[in-house]
Order: sequence, then structure tokens, then C-alpha cells
Amino acid sequence: MIPETVVIRVPYAEDYRVQAPLESAVVAQLSKLRFAAVRAVNSAADALGDGQRGSGGLGHGQEGDPHKLNAVRVPGTVRQSYVRGTFGTDQPLMLTMQTNVHGEPMTRQVWDEMSAEDRAWAATQLGSMLAGLRSLDPDLVPVRNVESWWTDGEKTSQLNTSARSLPGKLALMKRRAPVYLEPNLSASEMATVREIFAEVESLIRRPYQQRCLTHGELIPDHVLWSPTDGVGVIDFSDMTIGDPALDYAHLADIAPEFPGMVYEEALKAGAPHHEAEPPLLERAQAFKRWDNVFLLIDHYRTGHSPRVELE
Repeated sequence: MIPETVVIRVPYAEDYRVQAPLESAVVAQLSKLRFAAVRAVNSAADALGDGQRGSGGLGHGQEGDPHKLNAVRVPGTVRQSYVRGTFGTDQPLMLTMQTNVHGEPMTRQVWDEMSAEDRAWAATQLGSMLAGLRSLDPDLVPVRNVESWWTDGEKTSQLNTSARSLPGKLALMKRRAPVYLEPNLSASEMATVREIFAEVESLIRRPYQQRCLTHGELIPDHVLWSPTDGVGVIDFSDMTIGDPALDYAHLADIAPEFPGMVYEEALKAGAPHHEAEPPLLERAQAFKRWDNVFLLIDHYRTGHSPRVELE
């Protein structure tokens, strides 16, 4: 059966098209977590119907409400097929039909209009999803086939500099900075850029650090909010095996307090806690600064990104 509303995705870049089947397989693992939550809520609703109170799978602060799920909505793959003639090539390209995840981007304005109860619910849902990502073993299929930041597994000492990995993107940014940033930035701004590069380099080179599946781009446009269904997360095309802190990097764009709220809920939901220096939320801030440099390079190279300020 095909749902009434679907989204058709045909990635423009070849490496993203090649990854499409793997992306669907990984997201399907997250869908299983949501289905489990639905079953738990249905069981709780049945118990309430018998005059009992149940809270399994209920939303944060929603005890007794059988309609509020902790699990995030993610796109499910309905069908995948090959088509010809796309992007001006006669080569068959993978087309993915996905279920539509409704909602509006979770911007600061949306956050400001949410009740305290809904904010807590959103943090619980997103924390639950991140805990689910961390629960998937990076050494087992399908996750082990996802691009990793490292080539030596749990040792995390040998960087993978392929184009899709964060170390590869960092290397590319270092090559582009003299071309696109030096002519346009002040000496102090360029010093900040070099400090940010060095900071991220030191983070990704830490041996035996925590590595797990990351969404890779949890920006407000990919975190959708619905007052009735809560949080939906879309576009897993930038997923990698890397530092879990990356997925907290953009949550402060929604609200300064949101990363901490989500992290607390992720720990409650079973996300593994690793003692590390610097702590996870500090590393998230470093990755945010790194992404600002990425956007700044893109601004002067293509004009597509805004002219962001360096922190």
C-alpha cells in the first residue's frame, strides 16, 4: 500500500545516490523503535481502560496520556526503484519514495511559542532518538557500512579523509580557506579560523573515543515540530559514524537550553555515558564553530550560505 502523501527523493550527488539503500536500511532500524513505542502506548491505553495507570512509552510529563509518544517520527521507505533520464544522464538512478513526516521546522520562533510541557516532550523525543542511534552497534550491519570518521574502528586513531567524512570535509576546508577566506577576512578572523581548525583536529584525533551512528545535520530544518505528534526528524543523508557530540551542535539554534535538555533525556533513555575531556556539550559547541567556518567558505565560494559571524 502506498500512503496518500509521499516524498520522492533523488539525491543530486552521486555518492548520496549510492548511499540511498543503506540510508533506508539504517532509518528502518529507528522505525522499529517507534513501532515498539506505539505498542507500549497501546498497551498502556488498554491498561487505563481497565482502570489502571500506565506510563510505558508515554511522553515526558504525559503520564496517563496514551496519545503522546516518546519516539520521534522518521521517514519510512515505501519503495525504491531505478529511473532513467534524471539529471541529464541516461544512467539509471535510484529513486526513493518515503512517507511524509509532517511538521514545521523547529526554529527559535516555534520554540518560543511552545508550552513548557511541549518543550519537555520535544526534548524527551529527540533524546530518545539519539539514544536509539547510540544503541546501534557501529561494527554490525547495516551501520558498519556507514561512512566512518576513522579507518581503524574502535582505536579511532587513523582518520578517514573521504569526501563524506568529517575529517575529509575538514581537509577540504583547510585547502579552501586561503582561497576564499584570507582575501575577505581580517587577520584576527583568520586567526580564529585556524584556532577552530586546530580544535576540531584535536577532537577527532582522540584515541579510543566514543564512536556511534550520527544523523550528521540536526539543523532546525531537519527537526520538525507538530503540536499533535511532536518531533519528526528528516534527511539522514549526512549520517556517519563519528562523535555523538556532532548531533548536538545545532540544537542551540533552536534554544540555548535545548542541547542540555536533550542530552539529559538521552541519558535517561539509555544513551551510553562516556567520561571524556572535553565533555560532550563542549565538543558540540566546537563542532558548531567548525560548521560556521564551513558556511563562511560556502558564502564566499557560492553565495548560497549567509555571512555568519565567527565565535
